[in-house]
Amino acid sequence: MIYSKQFIQDQLAPIAVYAKLKSIFKNEISYLLESAGQSSGNYSFVCIGARERIQYIDNQTIYTDANGIKHIKDESPFIFLKNYYKNIDTSIYKEATTKLKVGYVDGFIGYIGYDMVKVFEPKLHSVMDNLKDEINAPDLDLILPKIILVYSHKDHQLTLISTLKEMSDKFEMIENELKGTYTYIHMKKNSGNDKGTFAFSKEQFFKMVDNSKKMIKSGDVFQILITNRFTRKIKVDPFSFYRILRTKNPSPYMFLMEYEDFNIVGSSPEVMVRLQNGKILLRPIAGTRKRGNTKERDKELEEELLADPKELSEHLMLIDLGRNDVSRVAKTGSVKVEDMMHIERFSHVMHIVSDVTGELDENKDMFDLFMATFTAGTMTGAPKIRAMELIAEFEGLKRGFYSGSVGYFGFDGNMDNAITIRTAMVKKDKVILQAGAGVVADSINELEYLEVKNKLGALVASLEDLD
Repeated sequence: MIYSKQFIQDQLAPIAVYAKLKSIFKNEISYLLESAGQSSGNYSFVCIGARERIQYIDNQTIYTDANGIKHIKDESPFIFLKNYYKNIDTSIYKEATTKLKVGYVDGFIGYIGYDMVKVFEPKLHSVMDNLKDEINAPDLDLILPKIILVYSHKDHQLTLISTLKEMSDKFEMIENELKGTYTYIHMKKNSGNDKGTFAFSKEQFFKMVDNSKKMIKSGDVFQILITNRFTRKIKVDPFSFYRILRTKNPSPYMFLMEYEDFNIVGSSPEVMVRLQNGKILLRPIAGTRKRGNTKERDKELEEELLADPKELSEHLMLIDLGRNDVSRVAKTGSVKVEDMMHIERFSHVMHIVSDVTGELDENKDMFDLFMATFTAGTMTGAPKIRAMELIAEFEGLKRGFYSGSVGYFGFDGNMDNAITIRTAMVKKDKVILQAGAGVVADSINELEYLEVKNKLGALVASLEDLD
């Protein structure tokens, strides 16, 4: 049974709606997923509580059922999910999505870390299992929410959704609370004086770039994405951090995910993969310049970016990789490249973007599509598997949340996942950021190093605003 209630609330933004729901349901896992920037997205989602949960910890799939009992599964989370969804009557959820005019009514939602690729690419298992883990969080954490609130930006309609009767009994109370008075929540300053350190010094990063270029010249790879991690040992309020970030860097995928002992704060420009009524969308973003201080300078940098042979060759490689990934699960002849190499602007950087589209084969499902495309080639290089082997060798660290994905797998057969870039993990005593640069044969070390710093710009600036 799907319980729902709809009403208009045009005086609160999603961030205030989230704060109010958090005050009602204390000590619950909670998510806020918003859409802004250069986006046609109409919906923001608030998810409260976990009635069921899937995690991947220490190479084990852990399923927590509706009674709170944990079960260790002898299969990967993706095989578990494929089998779980086979028992779902999608027509019920498609009907509810259409009737309520919302983008998502139920289904597992959460994050999938970069290192999860090892569960469906056996060649990577032994390489990635030996990496140093500085993050100590599940490789995957997905929930079925107790309550979902969908906020329509188009008409300010709020839709409360739950499959639990005891939660639906609270709908009227929630509506009254959301229509009641709102008390402004003041920003909380950071606590601590640490200014932060990179995992790799400039010299170490240059060495990784040089090693990458050697492997490109030897023919092992055509391109590889090398990253650097930035950590500040300070106490950060994730809600305040997210509020600053969403203002500084509005993006198509913005998210605040509050778990028991860590939080994920992000403002990502890039879809990982989207499936809507059988239509596939993958959007390679590769090629970066910082924003200009004036409109004229901004235009000059755009023209410079679109004339840069290194950036164009990198982007074309990743379009080809995206097409190949989608072709593994798409109907023959349906894969196309649309709106090729257009520019999208964000607060601190601009990017070259293309759309790879296709139609899902009738014999495949959303998990086949996810596994065929994860993780995005823009986060690894090409060819993917060899690039990821080299990334593991050069970086030596588990990437964790960074360059994985955040999103949902709807019971209606649709899914939407963003790449976790421009994203931070906030822990009790530190905040962790990460960014990368795509290395090709003619890469210049200094420029790749600067690209990493530019991509960290919005996150670093947001943190500094709270110092």
